[in-house]
Amino acid sequence: MLPLGMAYLAAALRRDGHDVRILDAFALQLDWDAFEVKVAGATAELIGVTGMTPILDTSIRALGIARPHCKYLVFGGPHVSAVKQKVFEQAPQIDFAMHGECEAAFPKLVSALEKGEDPSNLPGVITADRVNEPHEFIADLDELPFPARDLLPNERYHHALSRHGRVTTMITSRGCPYKCVFCDKSTFASKWRARSAESILAEVEEIVNRYDIRSIIIYDDLFTADKRRVKEFCEGVVRHGLKIDWKCEGRVNISDDEMLALMKRAGCSMIAYGAESANQHGLDYLNKGSTPDQARAAFAATRKAGIRTMGYFILGIPVETYEEARKTIDFALELKADYAQFSILSPFPNTPMYEDAVEKGWYREVDAQNPMDKDLKRPVMLNENWDEEKLRSILREAHRRFYLRPGRLLREAFSIRGLGQMKSKLSTGLRLLKWSRK
Repeated sequence: MLPLGMAYLAAALRRDGHDVRILDAFALQLDWDAFEVKVAGATAELIGVTGMTPILDTSIRALGIARPHCKYLVFGGPHVSAVKQKVFEQAPQIDFAMHGECEAAFPKLVSALEKGEDPSNLPGVITADRVNEPHEFIADLDELPFPARDLLPNERYHHALSRHGRVTTMITSRGCPYKCVFCDKSTFASKWRARSAESILAEVEEIVNRYDIRSIIIYDDLFTADKRRVKEFCEGVVRHGLKIDWKCEGRVNISDDEMLALMKRAGCSMIAYGAESANQHGLDYLNKGSTPDQARAAFAATRKAGIRTMGYFILGIPVETYEEARKTIDFALELKADYAQFSILSPFPNTPMYEDAVEKGWYREVDAQNPMDKDLKRPVMLNENWDEEKLRSILREAHRRFYLRPGRLLREAFSIRGLGQMKSKLSTGLRLLKWSRK
């Protein structure tokens, strides 16, 4: 998928007059030798690498390769925001790290270095000796320039569930007011900030008209938080005659029939809901603030509106037994979710769940990935209910029972529209099959 954070930073830097390029090595499928050739040939004075916790090993290796080829080396992204100064123990080769929301902070660091000034005291900057406060949040997100998609290989981005070949991503709001214990809020915090419907529509028109892309994945934590804004956006899409399909994240306790019908008219093809568990005590442990019955109602209403559903389901919840986790697999089938993402519960740094796992001695890192994970090890919680083998077993059972049903496979085959979608689904399906038969 398109590295949206990098594209936002590139746009902010370019607005301040800096010459910037993006190298998306994942999309270009570069091996490490080819990556080094590209980095060396860029002749950049400053190189920035972004990183998420699950693929930290990849980011650190990229930093090591980049080090000889630049004057300044900067590390940023969600992982840095979570662990702060500890990142200098993990990547001692870097000069600076950046945490928090960085569209305003990063250009200030670059400008200071360009002028020969010391940026160590700037907001959002972390050095080996100090951690400054993050830059204050951008109050009006409409002020941000659109992501610099022109610096990216847009033809390379795809998604198995999209209805068109080319895909891009968007962010229309930041922050989430809910308090799920597995969620790290070190970058955008809890306060929900949103772009206006006019700003979103202008970006959609640029995506369609400039880049000829008609499939959009909206990556907000909660796109449907404000029904009025959703209504204004959807009416604008219809009024402007924009022929797009898009996917977003919803929440089962704020589903609304009228809103769903309008979303369908505006091209919404899928909504992802965090159903998480069939067991109320599991949901309570996660501090989810929802119930299985609310999930049933939301999935049924979305299906009635003609919108496909993606269900997020969590396995390995420490207060649940193996048999209770199997009920969650039954639940995914009962909800008639079109697609399901089954994941082992992972306590990542800077989350309430991480603190609980460490305090109780449950924290471990084991081989328990789902078929799409890129990390080598996954943080999990092992206790009297769960060991490593049970986690691997429940994950395989979930994917096998949900995805490898003969009727399900036939529906997937008949739903294919176009060569691009066929390639994407075939690649994903073969990866799932290979993983399940290990």
